[in-house]
Amino acid sequence: MANLKMFIDKMTSRKNFQQDRNSIMVESVEIDFPLVFEGNGKMYFFKLDRYVYVKGSRYTKADKKFRDFMLTVRFKRGFMSDGASSPSFAQSFVPDIKKGDDVYNAAPFIHDGLYMHRGETDGCKLSREECDDILRGIWRIAGMSRLVAGAADLGIQIFAGSSEHWGNDSNNCKHLFEAKFEYR
Repeated sequence: MANLKMFIDKMTSRKNFQQDRNSIMVESVEIDFPLVFEGNGKMYFFKLDRYVYVKGSRYTKADKKFRDFMLTVRFKRGFMSDGASSPSFAQSFVPDIKKGDDVYNAAPFIHDGLYMHRGETDGCKLSREECDDILRGIWRIAGMSRLVAGAADLGIQIFAGSSEHWGNDSNNCKHLFEAKFEYR
């Protein structure tokens, strides 16, 4: 339990967190039209093309600078994701999707797309940790508590941190996700 508290303290301490690696702070999320997807509780697929815009700042350890960015994500019709894919005991805190909450839902969909591409975007290569930062940051904007977002992040590191998830395109839909990263 002490390790979990130390991890959460580290994740929520901006100064310490950003000094030891590249990191992302999400400031806003915009979705121009509602996300339109269907699913059976195990897999969700997009019925229409949709764009999501994520604004924030990126800290790079190499030059110790913050830069504002815009991440433009396009989900093409047919893109598939399992949503948050949290274990059954955590579903009440971190459901796979939340009906009617497109900001919450955008987080795991973007995270899955970035993982499929190993963080490669048009304009920038993001580390696995930065992709996780985006997920956690969007969830915080969607109203998730710091504690739950930190615990979810720990779960991702434990269960999705292996090489089998990073770069995995088992649904063959990598081509249906585009991400453009631009500094503003």
